[in-house]
Formats: sequence, C-alpha cells, structure tokens
Amino acid sequence: MDALKRILIAIIFIPLIIVVCYLGNYYLLGFLTIVSMLGLYELRKMFQIKEVSLPFIIIPLGGLSLWLMSLLDGIGIAYSLLLLFIIFAGYDVFTNRIDGAFNRLSHGLFAIFYQPYLYSLIYKTRLVDNGHLILVSIIIMIWATDTFAYFLGMLIGKHRGVFQVSPKKSIEGFVAGLIFAFIAAFIIHYFYKDILPLNILLLGAVSAGVFGQLGDLIESLFKRDVGVKDSSKIIPGHGGMLDRFDSLVLTVPVFYLLYHLFI
Repeated sequence: MDALKRILIAIIFIPLIIVVCYLGNYYLLGFLTIVSMLGLYELRKMFQIKEVSLPFIIIPLGGLSLWLMSLLDGIGIAYSLLLLFIIFAGYDVFTNRIDGAFNRLSHGLFAIFYQPYLYSLIYKTRLVDNGHLILVSIIIMIWATDTFAYFLGMLIGKHRGVFQVSPKKSIEGFVAGLIFAFIAAFIIHYFYKDILPLNILLLGAVSAGVFGQLGDLIESLFKRDVGVKDSSKIIPGHGGMLDRFDSLVLTVPVFYLLYHLFI
C-alpha cells in the first residue's frame, strides 16, 4: 500500500513540478514559497524535540524572505537577515526570554538559510539563459540519481553502513547514482544539443549525482539527531517536504554557484 501511495503521488507531483519550473515567474515563486514555508513548519517541529522553541512567525517571515531574496538579489539577502535578526533577538529581549536565546537565534537563522535562501537560488537559476530547460534537466538527473542509486544499491550494494545516518545506503548505490546522472545528462544533450551545451549539463550531473545524494544524507542527519523517521506525514507515502525536496534544495544552489564560476 505504501509503495502504491508513493507511485501515485509521484505521478501527480513530478509533472506538476516540471510544469511549474518550466513556467517560472510567479508560478515558480509561489510554489517555492509554499514548499519552503512547509519546510520551515517541519523544521520548527523538529527543533521542538530538541527543546528549541521558535516563534510561529518564522514561517510567514520565511515566505517574505524568499520573495526578498529572489526578487531583490543580493540586497534582499541583507534586508532579510537584518530584519530576521532584529525580530528574533528583539522578541526574546522584549519578552524577557533569556534561557535558550542563543539556540533560538542560531536555529532560526539556520532555518532561514536552509529553506528560503536555498530555494531563492532555485528561482534565480530559472532566470539564467534557458533556465526553464536547465531546471527540468536537473530534476530529471536527480530522479535518475535517486532511482538507480536505490535499485542498484539494493541489487548489488555490498558495502553498507559507511554513512551511519543512512545505514542502508551503499557505496555501490552512491556510485551508480552518480553514473546515471551523467548518462541522463548525455541523453538530454542528444535532444537539446543546440540549446543546452554539454558543459552546463555536466555541471548539472555533478550537482545531482554528488550533492543531490549529499542533500539526502544531510536531511537524514537532522532526522537521526531528533529521532524521527520522516520530517512529517504531509505527503502520503513520502513523508514531509524536507524529505521530498532534500536533494533539490542542495543540488540547484550548488549548480547555480558552479554555473557562475565556470560558465
């Protein structure tokens, strides 16, 4: 039953994500805002397990920050961080919440970085030349990486337990995911060689194959630390927003950085 739920949700969500990324503009920004705010909600619940209580206002403020960071570029990041620092620290000052103030402030700023800021780089990636095709291509590479890393890891994986945060993952699965990310890049280039240069697609393959899998492991690290299996139950059979977008939220920002460094 869980496998059926996962398949049905994937059939619905994958085309939706591809369409939104292709359309871009406020369709993409609105979608990223919803996903990041739900991610902040899940992070806030996870922090509570560690007895770090962030004010609920971090969720709408995170949505506002995403828009500022996306639409105002560098100055939007400065505005957001300054505004959030004043609000988070000022809230504790005026409510006389002294114990745990450092934890709340550091966790709050981390949450804004991990969700709204990284998602703003996804929006900015859409703005580069042929950004609509680049985003869709990266999603396909992530899908290829995750799929073949899982199935080939289960089939031929012998060296497990290397990553304690995810004991079932194997070195063979990790390498298989990386290889098939590059295979996906070459296949995409075959169809779009006049539009998407191979060097851009190879940067996407590196981002998806290496950092996509790292993003999954990092999110597993957080869950292990707080002792939960899924970040939430919001997506039947898939867990929460943090679970489903853990690869994308790191892959695309890394690609965006590599793109500006080398392209």
